[in-house]
Amino acid sequence: MKHLAAAITGISILFTAGIRSAQAEPFVFVALPDTQIYAENRFPGTDRTPAVTDPRGTGEIFFDQTRWIVDNAADIDYVSHLGDIVQNGENLTQWQLAWNAMKLLLEADIPHGTVMGNHDDIPPAFTSAHGLEYRDNYVRFFGPKAFRDRPWYAGHSPAEAANWQLLEHEGVKLGFLNFSIDHPQQELDWAKGVLESNPDTIFIIGTHRYLYDFKLFGGRYGETVESPLGTINYDTGSVPEVVDPHTGEEFYHELITQHPNILMVHAGHFHAEWLRLDGQNSAGEPLIQILTDYQSTRNGGDGYLRTYSLDFAAGTFSFDTYSPTLDRQRTTIDHFLETIYLAYDQRGQIKDLLGVESDAAYFAAIFALLKDSPAPDGFLLSHPDFDDPEEQAYYLQYLTDLFHGSIPAGFENIVEWETLWLTGFAADPEDPFNFSDGIRSPSYTLEVDYSAYFEPGPGC
Repeated sequence: MKHLAAAITGISILFTAGIRSAQAEPFVFVALPDTQIYAENRFPGTDRTPAVTDPRGTGEIFFDQTRWIVDNAADIDYVSHLGDIVQNGENLTQWQLAWNAMKLLLEADIPHGTVMGNHDDIPPAFTSAHGLEYRDNYVRFFGPKAFRDRPWYAGHSPAEAANWQLLEHEGVKLGFLNFSIDHPQQELDWAKGVLESNPDTIFIIGTHRYLYDFKLFGGRYGETVESPLGTINYDTGSVPEVVDPHTGEEFYHELITQHPNILMVHAGHFHAEWLRLDGQNSAGEPLIQILTDYQSTRNGGDGYLRTYSLDFAAGTFSFDTYSPTLDRQRTTIDHFLETIYLAYDQRGQIKDLLGVESDAAYFAAIFALLKDSPAPDGFLLSHPDFDDPEEQAYYLQYLTDLFHGSIPAGFENIVEWETLWLTGFAADPEDPFNFSDGIRSPSYTLEVDYSAYFEPGPGC
């Protein structure tokens, strides 16, 4: 381990000393979360959530993403799709649109992997009527046959619904291990073999239903957490057809924490973005756990995708979030406004969690919890992404679009939600004017000792 750490440091010294002319490039990969609304190809004019404003239809946004990746292929090493590729797993039109968008990556020979989400499964009534299994359409379009003869495609599980890819960058091996919905035991057994057989490889785990985040509380599905609302164990169940399923919490304890070469696990499914840093792998090294999903925002995500950068020479792990459709970097204010909207739109399931029956009682409860902090009034107007009239107008229009053109009473004044900001989004809740990136920001940078996550091979 020490020898490898010295080698990585040595790379930095070599480059800065000018012994080599080129700088060490970071390893960059892109995450595409929950493209289901894009695959459904919705158009403006419906009251369904999310609001659609793009006159081209949401299908074009999927192509915006993959075309942008192809156009920037020289700087992108891998692409990870986090599941819910389509909205309706039995709908072949949606699968064909998704395949047409994703095959641009294959045609450009960009290494990538996919995860099967709950929307990608075929419903029981359809499978029984047509003699199918729940994962048949996923395997048909994104199973191992699609990746035949690709040197970076390293293998798949016996049921062909999980897969992994192996790459090498600056002398470091990276494995991307992707699971199907709810982590069947058969896939966990297969994955353990992959991880144990490749101790010289850093692994990044992709899955679909793993983390959730309501801001006042969040966790892995099936995890017992303490919150301002009391003790909560949030578990939405599993796809009925999955044999021996595992919740996010079970997956974490049975697989993620049991291997020293796992650096990161990331997932979609729940409509939020959250960086969680309190876990450890079996070597006691920090685990990076990330939730990324934009499907409930305007146009089913407005084209936002996450770019990750692993800089082995500098010892940093960083990410940013960008939309090729909007040509815009995502901000924490975007996430903040979407949370205000989701506090309204998701009130049904939140009322169930709180044991509240009426909308009026629910609104009174959340307004009391999330507004009117003791911090200085209007401090959010000092945020650098919200401090001029044009930006404020953009965000007000965005919130209006999310609410289909009419914001309900109590939700229209953005800067009143001060407690929500301090509780869920502030980098330092004790300092309202600290607007640096926090754990729910779309960009962040961490220091990482990559040498601690794998055993050096012969000759290192």
